[in-house]
Amino acid sequence: MLRPDPPFDQPIGSGRGPGPLLRRLAFEPGDRVVLLSTPALAEVEEEVLRGIAGLPLEEVLPDLYRRVQHLRHETVLLAALPGRREDRPAAEPAGGETAETVIDATPGGSGSGEGSHDDRQYQPSLFVEDDRQNELVRARRALEAAAPRPLPVRTGAAAAEEEQAEVPLALAAGERRARLARVVAESRDRADRARAALGDAGAAAARPAWGNAAATTSGTPPAPRRNPRAQSFTRSLAPPETPKPGPSAEARDLPLVDELAAERRARPAGGAVSEQSVAREAGLAPGSGTLVRVRSSMGGRWRGSGSLDRARLGGYTLPPTWAVIMAGLAVLLVLVGIMTVPSMLEADRGAEYSNLLNGAAQKLAVARVVEDPAQRRAALVEAQALLLKARELQTGDPQAETLFNEVAGALNEMDRVREPAAVETITSLERFGERPVAPSRMVAGPDHVYLLDAATPQVIEVSLADGSARAVYAEDAGAKRGRPIAIAQLDANDRGVPALLIMDHENRLWAWENGQLTALAFNAPSGLAVTDIAVRGRDLYVLDASHKTVYRFAQERDGFPNPPVKALETGDLANARRLFVDMEILTADADGTLHRFIGGGVALTLSQAGIDRKLVAPETPQALTDSEVAVLDPANNRVVVFLRDGAFERQYRHPDFAGARAFTVRGGEAYILSGAALRRITW
Repeated sequence: MLRPDPPFDQPIGSGRGPGPLLRRLAFEPGDRVVLLSTPALAEVEEEVLRGIAGLPLEEVLPDLYRRVQHLRHETVLLAALPGRREDRPAAEPAGGETAETVIDATPGGSGSGEGSHDDRQYQPSLFVEDDRQNELVRARRALEAAAPRPLPVRTGAAAAEEEQAEVPLALAAGERRARLARVVAESRDRADRARAALGDAGAAAARPAWGNAAATTSGTPPAPRRNPRAQSFTRSLAPPETPKPGPSAEARDLPLVDELAAERRARPAGGAVSEQSVAREAGLAPGSGTLVRVRSSMGGRWRGSGSLDRARLGGYTLPPTWAVIMAGLAVLLVLVGIMTVPSMLEADRGAEYSNLLNGAAQKLAVARVVEDPAQRRAALVEAQALLLKARELQTGDPQAETLFNEVAGALNEMDRVREPAAVETITSLERFGERPVAPSRMVAGPDHVYLLDAATPQVIEVSLADGSARAVYAEDAGAKRGRPIAIAQLDANDRGVPALLIMDHENRLWAWENGQLTALAFNAPSGLAVTDIAVRGRDLYVLDASHKTVYRFAQERDGFPNPPVKALETGDLANARRLFVDMEILTADADGTLHRFIGGGVALTLSQAGIDRKLVAPETPQALTDSEVAVLDPANNRVVVFLRDGAFERQYRHPDFAGARAFTVRGGEAYILSGAALRRITW
């Protein structure tokens, strides 16, 4: 018994073993090897497997199949070398010891001393041999070695007699085919004699009667075919079958149907034959009926006697009784439905209306006691939906209207929609440049507002005094200016003049101050991909969302030449698209999520609890006060104010907010670009 050692006992390709384990087995004539999967060893013991391997070659796999057929995944392979084991010399036991007798050893193999046996003999599997069994084996061998006795030669008469005597034995042994052949031959013989009698029209009296013809067969009946199953052991255990009795002969002499049909055709077409004459010619008793009913027309269908016809009143046929009953039941059901269904529907509608009002009142009571704004809004929305459905069932109910007004008032209070005190238009950029302005960033300085136009691309300066606008930065390959991607307002610097910082797509930093554009030193780390920039005091913060990092650059006189430090590194920056820095770091994601990062890199998500609709692609968060943050929600044409803890505080709506694209706050004043016009907002 060969078993693979770990780690070669794992399936090939499973990733847990180094590879296949190869072994070489020397084969000699008569050797065999049984290969099987490991699960079979839990079902069949090793000794039993050795015994099965010693069985005759055609019995090994069937025996194994009966033992492991219940396993789901199992493979069994039998490899054998043609030849017999007796052809090779038997190995002498080492040390002169007597060869050990193995239970279930194959007769004629190395484990048995009884000599060679025929492969058809039964294997004494797992039976301990005793003297009685050895005697039976020796007796079987003696019978096989005995010469068969010569059979006596039979004469023709004796063979015929023995053949007649063997018919019951053949029937008892299961030889049914010979009997069927004789029955068929007898039937054909009777049919031939009947046709011969019908051919003679003058010898009607000599017609053969049904069932009275002698069942004779011409020639010698065929010898019964030897049935191999009749000689089986299980067949000999069954009691012999007795021949079944044949059909009883008919006592009356009745004419054949062919004869009656011939007589019918021989009569003239106009002559009518009565049923009594047919019965009389057929030899039937009066009143017993006829065997064949004569049709009045060969082209039509059989006509009844009229006893089953429905009653007729003139030319009108009465409907069947079941149809009348079903029609009456249908009319009754319609009447009952007309009388009861409306009242049932009214009762159901009234019950449903009451349930809707009760449910709305319960939801309103829940909204009044819960403290979580999100749960309060959910309860109010459910109550409003129930009341709207109740309105569809019944209108004008004072109780329902009162509940509806209370729910609507609670929702309006939660929405906290405010209108700004004033919205002033500074200038219109509708005719600026060859293309409409599509700003992606906006920052405010002391006297100007700067827009990063992504459509051109360029940076536009708008004067707050007279509303004039001009382009201060544009992409220029000759001047080594790349496409602008972010802007920020720097008020504190060594030169004492506020400056606008511009970052291009090639990680070069530019400053616009005193009407001049200057390149600043910027020590960009390797692989930097700028997403947005922000300024706090003298330091520059750069958001790299691809590396989930915010860098802080310290300012020198000529710019930011020193290597940066990582101000923040967290996985929450992966989806960030806008950056704002004051006392904390705030980011806005593309899906509307707002993150707040406090000391130590702790991230808080502004839950927006209590808001009617979540933010959609918000712009850069702006500090409105020390405890409030304002965010432009362009998709909903509003400015939303949140507390620093993330709770929804209020929202500002105005007709001039339609089509808003950019938003910024400086010194308590807010600026918004909407409808291609720059506007100043007074809260």
